Amino acid sequence: MTSNNSILSNAQRDLLAAVLNRIVPAAGSMPAAGDLGIAGFVESVAAGSTGKRRTLMDGLVQIELAASERGGAFAALPETAQRDALQSVESASPGFFQELVTQTYRGYYTNETVCGALGYRPPNREDYDPLPFDESLLEPVRQRGQVWTEAG
Repeated sequence: MTSNNSILSNAQRDLLAAVLNRIVPAAGSMPAAGDLGIAGFVESVAAGSTGKRRTLMDGLVQIELAASERGGAFAALPETAQRDALQSVESASPGFFQELVTQTYRGYYTNETVCGALGYRPPNREDYDPLPFDESLLEPVRQRGQVWTEAG
């Protein structure tokens, strides 16, 4: 998937998709994250922040180097070597790896295909009508009064 937020080359995007397939592999009727196109989501998030962009680019280089140390391109490695490469990167750069996992999950579990497979239908903005909020529920809090200390 490419968009106006494209920051990766095709080779980087392919690498990211292969990595995402290891983070969330296919299982039963659930598709793998990379095969589902979640790399485009991760790329878009990174494109919105200079820091996240740099972190993603540096992390992909680390994954390439870790894969090379294990015999070649990440996507061509056996699953165990892919796992070992990712574990190596996670140990060396836990911040990058946590951000990658977080954005992968966010993209995956908000994807229409995944939501459908899970039997979850997120609200459509056009037909979403939340229940009205019952303000009487706030009364005990109002009666309790201020429980914080004002600064200054």
